[in-house]
Amino acid sequence: GRARAATLGMNPAFRFEEVAAAQRDPLTLDWSETPVFEIGDEVVPSDVPAWWGVKKKRALYANGMGRGDFALLLQQIGVVMIDDADHAASITPHMRDLLAYIMTLEPPAYPGEIDAALAARGEAVFADNCAKCHGTYGEDWTYPNRIVPLEVVGTDPLYARALAASGLHEWYNASWFASGGAGESRVEVSLGYVAPPLDGVWSTAPYFHNGSVPTLDAVLDSSLRPEVWTRSFRDDTYDLERGWRHTETRPSTFEGADPTYDTSRPGHGNGGHTFGDELMPEQRRALLEYLKTL
Repeated sequence: GRARAATLGMNPAFRFEEVAAAQRDPLTLDWSETPVFEIGDEVVPSDVPAWWGVKKKRALYANGMGRGDFALLLQQIGVVMIDDADHAASITPHMRDLLAYIMTLEPPAYPGEIDAALAARGEAVFADNCAKCHGTYGEDWTYPNRIVPLEVVGTDPLYARALAASGLHEWYNASWFASGGAGESRVEVSLGYVAPPLDGVWSTAPYFHNGSVPTLDAVLDSSLRPEVWTRSFRDDTYDLERGWRHTETRPSTFEGADPTYDTSRPGHGNGGHTFGDELMPEQRRALLEYLKTL
């Protein structure tokens, strides 16, 4: 239960790593019967970002803490099942191959019709309101890799705060992954979140680092965000215009993990990123049309 997400569809990967790393010597990666650092009881939920965005990034993870050699940063989760540092070293070449493949991935093109005139107006809205954090798009794209402080973005702070307080970051910076491997990597803790690249954003619901917002229009208008919502996870319930079709109810029965996203749970808050609230409805409509082109 210490590594189980409260909500179906959320990823508790860092809790798995905390549990495993706490029982490993950081440099040799040998098993330690005595925990090398303490872990808390709270499981922090996260939503896995699109792999095709990795090629634009200088830092990995929602809070931008992963720096340096991306192959080693991606490999670190392997601490849950490796034998020791020698075993880890044998895996690294395969991780470099995997990373090379990830770097070839491209976002899917929007399969529906796009109103070109409306999208052009939306591009201007994006340039004025969004590009400074999320970058620009097209052949000569730019991406600032900007970490936005918690007090500015206002989204649920538990992920950033919990990882900043965790013994995992000190463990990692003393570990084989940071200095003993075939490259160098490190963790730099920050109390903020990286504004992600938005390539293929129409296809990546739910939104925010914790997957708390089911639709793209609700990202731009916080009044549309449900406090409790349930989706079926079936492909035919994904609305290409908005994101996940959902009900604002809780099912009376279910099997397995809870399919209901309850924003009152720790780490599940859907507040913050209210920048779109300042736009006029027509601006939001144009912006949504432009986002289909990314």
